Formats: sequence, C-alpha cells, structure tokens
Amino acid sequence: MDDYGNALMWVTQNENVFEVEEILTNILLRLPVKSLLICKSVSKYWRSIISRPSFVESHLIQSQHNPTYVFYPYDPWHHNLYLLRKTDGEMTESLPGCDGIYFKGIICSFNGLICCVNYCNAFLHDIRICNPATGEVLLLPQSRELEHPGEVGVAFGPGINEYKVFQFYGGTQHYGCEVYSSITGSWKSIGRVAHTPYSSFSSNHVCINGIVYWFTRSEEGSGSILVVNREEIFSTIRLPKEKILRPYLINLEGCLCLVVDNGLEEYRFDIWALQDSKESLWTKKWSDYMPFCSIADIINHVVVRKNEILLGTITHFFLYNMGTRTWRKFNWEHDGEEIVICLSVPYTESLLPCK
Repeated sequence: MDDYGNALMWVTQNENVFEVEEILTNILLRLPVKSLLICKSVSKYWRSIISRPSFVESHLIQSQHNPTYVFYPYDPWHHNLYLLRKTDGEMTESLPGCDGIYFKGIICSFNGLICCVNYCNAFLHDIRICNPATGEVLLLPQSRELEHPGEVGVAFGPGINEYKVFQFYGGTQHYGCEVYSSITGSWKSIGRVAHTPYSSFSSNHVCINGIVYWFTRSEEGSGSILVVNREEIFSTIRLPKEKILRPYLINLEGCLCLVVDNGLEEYRFDIWALQDSKESLWTKKWSDYMPFCSIADIINHVVVRKNEILLGTITHFFLYNMGTRTWRKFNWEHDGEEIVICLSVPYTESLLPCK
C-alpha cells in the first residue's frame, strides 16, 4: 500500500482526525468539487480548510491533470451544459450549476470558469462568468458603450482567478473597445482601436499567458491575428504566407498555433506554430490526414486537451491523439437523443470564485 493509503487508514482510525491538518488536507485535495461542497458543511474547521486560497489553488493544480470537455448544444431547445466524463465510452452528464442559463454564446473556459454571452437584442447583451462546478454565476455590469456591441474576449492572469473582459463596439465608421477588470469590478474605455475581431471566422479567441488572440482583417484585406496583452496594448500578427484554408486558433502546450483544415483538397489538416510574433514567423509543426469522407463533415470548431485534439463538425466529433497519430469518432447522445449541432470547450473543474 502506498504512503497515501497508509495515511488514510491511520486517519480513519484516529480520534483526533480534525487535528491532523496536513493529512486531512491531502485527502480533501483528491476529492471532486461536488464532494468538497458537501464536506464544507461537515464542520467549520473543514470549511475553513476548503475555503483557503492556498487550498483552492492546490486543488486546481490537481484537477488540471484530468481535463475534459464541456459540450453545449447550439440550439434553443437544450439549455444545459454537458460534461464529458470519459471518452472511451462517451459518458456525459449535465452540469447542475448551469440549469436555466442559455449558453449559446459561450466565449471561453479557463481554470474552471466559463464566460458566456446571452444576446438580448442587437444593442444589448449580458456577459456572465460562471463556475459550473460550484453553481456560482456572476452577471457583469452593463458596459457604458451600447452602440452595436460586438466580439468579446477574455484575458486571464496573472492571478489564478484574475481576468479582463474585452468588448468591442461600433459600426462601419469607427470601432472602440472597453475592458472589464475582475479586480475593480467595473468597465473602462480604451477608446478607438484600429482593428477588431473578425466574427466570420469559426474559431473564437484564445488566451496564452495573459495575451489574447483573435482573427481580424488587415488593411490590405488579407487575414491576420489581432493581439492584446495585459497592459491593453494592441498589435497584429500576419498569417503564414502559404495558402491556408479555414484556420482555427488553439493553445498547444503554451504556444499559439493554427489548425488548418485542407479537407476539401486532400482531407488533411496542418498545424502551424508561431515562432516569432514580431516578425510573424510561422513553421509547420504537424500534418496528417483526416478520416472525413463528405462535405457534411467540414470542421466548425477545434479544441485541445493535452496532446489530444477534438475536431467538431455538424454531424460528428473526431478525437485525434498526437502521440499515436490515431483517430476516433464518436456521436454524442444525451438521454437517448442524438445531438448533432453542438460546440465544445476544454474544461477543468475548480473551486475558483467568479469575482
């Protein structure tokens, strides 16, 4: 029996279990969030341990070893988020903390927090930060600029639950941006910006080390990537010079990469990695064939979990293992009903507060 097992047996047989803080903490760190929420009601002592910022951060580190995916149906008839518990059997379950919230506009997921946008009309939308595991939902205050609200992106860091929400607005003549800070709890105006995210691309933004990346249009009309850092400084990166079709932004091992779908020509996908942001230097890191056999299987989103890439189409999900270069297809069903129009984001459960 390992050291953890011996310690657990000793603790369960010891009458002074509540005084053995180190061992108790090690046990609690191995529990899922659902169980920890129950444990918080056992005693004030247990609650104090679980509520400590150091415990929350340590538990997140443990959870990051077992990331999964969250699926959300892209239609008004299914309002819940669904968690993929295991991919070899495609077991899913609803996330109870998100019942009754329409997540059609999910923006991103990071450290167990999910940002979503619910559009009320063309001039107004709600932005929410939620933790599905704890059931906490934070409705951000309305921004001051309500003129044609546009794309939204989130920068996380430097703290584990610090974030900034960037919201673009404007019409055909000029564009501006506002930023919401989790530290101040309010919006501030950045003013006019030269570039805005290009919403026609299928991929949402990605955040890597506090820097946010979107697709945008350059002055010449060609595609490029819009960049904003924690200091709210904007810049752009040119796409690779080679002809690429339907690129998708991903964070692959802390590096900004493009997954390029060349399926219409050769049923192949390529991965381009950014080597130098100042010089817009890219290198092709990966290339392999896809098991797609029809136009109906054109990719509409891409997400990454460790060395696994999930490519979603309108009809199927495909999991690609970069270590073995193998594919596996699965159709997602919930309560016996096959749901074909569905998007996904990577997810790691946590105890992090939304504020």
